[in-house]
Amino acid sequence: MANEHSHNKTFKERCAGYLLQTLDADERKAFEQMLENATEEQQRLYREMRSVANQPSFTQQPGESSESLKKRLMERIPSEEEDPEAEEIPSPPVPAIEEDLSSENEGDEDMGAEAGEEPFNWATFSTAASFALLILSLSLLFYSFNLSAEINDQESVIDDQQAEITGLEEELRRKEKMLAILESQGLEMVLMSGLEVNPDGYGKVIWDSENRRALLQVSNLPHVPPDKEYQLWIIQNNEPVSAGVFAVSDTSDTFFTFEETADARNDSASAFAITMEPKGGMPQPTGDMYLLGNMNSDAEGP
Repeated sequence: MANEHSHNKTFKERCAGYLLQTLDADERKAFEQMLENATEEQQRLYREMRSVANQPSFTQQPGESSESLKKRLMERIPSEEEDPEAEEIPSPPVPAIEEDLSSENEGDEDMGAEAGEEPFNWATFSTAASFALLILSLSLLFYSFNLSAEINDQESVIDDQQAEITGLEEELRRKEKMLAILESQGLEMVLMSGLEVNPDGYGKVIWDSENRRALLQVSNLPHVPPDKEYQLWIIQNNEPVSAGVFAVSDTSDTFFTFEETADARNDSASAFAITMEPKGGMPQPTGDMYLLGNMNSDAEGP
């Protein structure tokens, strides 16, 4: 009995050194040979010590020697078998099937202990991946909204700039027409005065009789209603001939050019007049006369 106790104690010490990897090559080989011939009690002892040694909490403390760690490992294992006076209580016989199942379960426990890790949790990983994908999708959606708003703002700026360019192009064309009239030879200037309906108004007509074109400048004319326009008339042989229509909507509308005066003759023109007519103009004057100017004479009334 004493020899068995001593043998078990030696096995336990070498088992601790083996599990903590403090044995040299010869000692490891000797213990592995001992483990092959181990009794059932020694095999149980080996499994218990290996389970304790593989626990994450069982680690060597700073400054702790290998012998001290080995001693702690041995103390963690029940030591009833070390008492030489203890009586062995025979265990009841275990059916072969139960032994096989127990061995399989112990084998599974050994594998888990050797691995020292928990099985990979695919459910947790899937949840985390779904959450990350949701965050990414929301970020892309927010970025898309911002980009769309920025594009709309840029398109609005482009539209405004295009409208400004169109306005500048129209103004340039007006100035080119005015310059073309002013560069003509044989120009005549007619001063126009306001009449009773608009006594403060006045204007000037620069008449290009050769090309039947006119440049008109007006001041102090009332703004016209949406359904009305001013109409310029050339008086020839006491007959009014329409030179065209124009509208005054603000103080910047002071210069107007008239090039479509085909009905006017280039050999005679006695006066120019301005009336207010329905939008689009009339063949003959129907509205009030606002300005009148006679050729080669001071401005007079009708």
